[in-house]
Amino acid sequence: MVTRLEKFRREMEPAKELYTKELEDFTKKYDSIGNMTLREEPDIDTLDYIFSFERMNGTAASELDQILLEISNHMEEFSKANGITKFYQNAVIWL
Repeated sequence: MVTRLEKFRREMEPAKELYTKELEDFTKKYDSIGNMTLREEPDIDTLDYIFSFERMNGTAASELDQILLEISNHMEEFSKANGITKFYQNAVIWL
């Protein structure tokens, strides 16, 4: 029997791939952040997708805040334009 969590995971897989690729491509322009890792945190029926970036040495918090704002705004618009807002609502970006 397929659980609601498994169904959600399967439903989100194409959106996860699209979102992840765009996030990786978009963030290449920032020298202040490094490698990205993705962690899936299960809830009862859904998952939270947590995208964490490594901080590069010596980057000021204000610069990281500005980068996070730019990334978040871009990914929100990208998600709307590509019909993956349901995935976006379960995605978190950490710097």
